[in-house]
Amino acid sequence: MRVSFVELFMHCKKVFRACGVPYGCADDGAEVVTWSEFVGLEGMKVLQEEISEMRAAGMESVHLCKEENGLFRFDGNGQSAIVLGKLMSDYALAMAELRKTVRIHMQNTSRSRLLAQPASYVASRGKGCLVNYKTAHGVNMWILATPEIAFPVFAEGDIVEQIMQNRLTNELGKYETTNLGTNDFWLVCTTETDLITSCVRKLREEARKGIIRMTESSQLKANWEKSFYNGAKVDEQLWDQLGKVGKKTLVEATELSRLRGAGEMAQ
Repeated sequence: MRVSFVELFMHCKKVFRACGVPYGCADDGAEVVTWSEFVGLEGMKVLQEEISEMRAAGMESVHLCKEENGLFRFDGNGQSAIVLGKLMSDYALAMAELRKTVRIHMQNTSRSRLLAQPASYVASRGKGCLVNYKTAHGVNMWILATPEIAFPVFAEGDIVEQIMQNRLTNELGKYETTNLGTNDFWLVCTTETDLITSCVRKLREEARKGIIRMTESSQLKANWEKSFYNGAKVDEQLWDQLGKVGKKTLVEATELSRLRGAGEMAQ
């Protein structure tokens, strides 16, 4: 089946609300999942996998542990990165009004390719963005986004780590990625967009040699355009599974609610 962006957004928003995620964060989470599905990053599948990690109490206990020289360390209290990625990108953009570079380390959370959406969001606000996390198999994954690149790029592997550290440590600060766990992620927001663009060029050179693996911006863009104009092709079974979760947000109808135009008989 094929669905529009708005249809998928509303479908996902109900899931977040059913999990007790506050309205604003539910909107952000739904946008992350929908955008990711439309660019080919399997947003719905990741949402289904992380439903158990989304709860209202998780949002209430997210807190800043420490701040030092533009480095902000947060504890996510086990909350899904689908929600926290966008939340941290907003925080980084706000802090970037006061400094050139903001580095955020979020621990005690999930991690997935859906963090590309917050990176793209930061880039759309005129800043460069880096996201770094480890996959479930311990592979280092980097997401790079700048205003000059239509969609983010992905690069993975040990050689990528060396390239990024050699080219960025002096300018953007130490990342401490050697100690990065599979329940952490780094997000860097910077006005030094040329640094990130130069990294993308270097990574592309190495990718042409077959040394590293990349997912290109052009691939995500092509997926987006096809899905946006034709509707995203989604797994109907997965759609129904998420729909069952989302239905928990509906309030049981009463005679009074029907008279007031609410509940199951609402028009």
